[in-house]
Amino acid sequence: MAGKLNLAAFAVICFVSVAYGGDVDILKSLFSDTLTGYDTRIRPRIDQSDTVQLTTKFVPQSLLEFDTAEQKFSILGYFRITWDDEVITWDPASYANTDSIKVPVNQIWRPSLIILKEFDGEGVVGNALSDIAKITNLGNVSWVPEGIYSVVCHVDIKYYPFDEQRCIITYYVSDETKTTVVLNHDGKVNLDEFTENSAWVISDVETNRYLVYNTWFIDVVFKLQRRANFTTFTLIMPLLMLAFLNICIFLVPIGSGEKGSFAITIFLSYGIFVTIVSDTLPDNSLQVSLFLLFIIVLLFLSVLSVFYTIIQAKLMASIGDKECSIKCFRPKKKAKDDQKNKVMPFVLEDVEDHPNKGDVHVINGKTEKKKEFEQAVMIDSAVDEEEEEEDIYTWGMFLEKLDTILFVVFFFIILLFSATFFSLMMKRVSDTTFK
Repeated sequence: MAGKLNLAAFAVICFVSVAYGGDVDILKSLFSDTLTGYDTRIRPRIDQSDTVQLTTKFVPQSLLEFDTAEQKFSILGYFRITWDDEVITWDPASYANTDSIKVPVNQIWRPSLIILKEFDGEGVVGNALSDIAKITNLGNVSWVPEGIYSVVCHVDIKYYPFDEQRCIITYYVSDETKTTVVLNHDGKVNLDEFTENSAWVISDVETNRYLVYNTWFIDVVFKLQRRANFTTFTLIMPLLMLAFLNICIFLVPIGSGEKGSFAITIFLSYGIFVTIVSDTLPDNSLQVSLFLLFIIVLLFLSVLSVFYTIIQAKLMASIGDKECSIKCFRPKKKAKDDQKNKVMPFVLEDVEDHPNKGDVHVINGKTEKKKEFEQAVMIDSAVDEEEEEEDIYTWGMFLEKLDTILFVVFFFIILLFSATFFSLMMKRVSDTTFK
């Protein structure tokens, strides 16, 4: 019994080996029959007057980099490229029902797709040494080259950081015309396999097909919206806080000795913001960033406050105690007490009613009262002179009043520019900006 089982197992193994070996030989003959004598330089058409219908579809997978300073747009994705090869066809029944084979793309004719404005200067789609193409028995060829495609993308910096950018991947078939190869794109670009980027949102993707120099070109246009959360909390909010902190310079007392250093510190802080934004934006003289213009306006106001602080310190040191000739900011004098304003009549005693009428001491009494009245008038005059000396309006008082007025003026100027800036920026904000 054991001998019969061993004999049966041996027979099965021999049958499988023969069958497998036969299939391998059949596949070898299939490759030999289809690829022997194949010329990769000739278009895969029996009638060379026929055109090759080349269908492509770009599938983006991930936005790797969008360097706005270098204007470099890099995206990971792949192309699905299909065409018909009339030279490579066979009957599956003659080759163990094999209906498809895989061959290196360098062994068959393939379209030489070129990407325009490639950042590294290569622009060739696919790798002929490693890419594999799948061919069916009807001659349908499918090639899926994957890679990182980096192109030059012109950046519009006007509405930074609420900007929208358009980056285009343009490709065509080199050394071919519309009479030899017709290039198409299969439907719309879908983002089913796309991984979200932390800095940018792809709001839309569209394709355009057009003729240039008798050759078909296809544009894959990516519309990008910047995520503004990071920039808002790291640049815009601190900048606004610094802007309103700048006007507090006018609240610092003149004699504190810290007003100048405070103004210089605010000015240097604005310089840091200008450096940060300049490193982020490209060197573009054709467009002006509204955000950078807003910083320059605040920087200019800071320069004015520093200049005013220096001039104020110089005036205080030279003429601060002297009387000011400018009366526009001088406070009104307070009304004197009713007793001071009212003239008190001095009535001498009636001589006729006095019992000692005609006596000398009465006349002396009148004279003494008159002297007392004159002394009181002299004392009041001296007090008024002292009060007038105390009411002298000096240049120091004028500069203190000017600080208050400039605080209000600068406050409303900053409010005006901030409201104008944000009204322009909010027009560019979409639902995806703060996601």
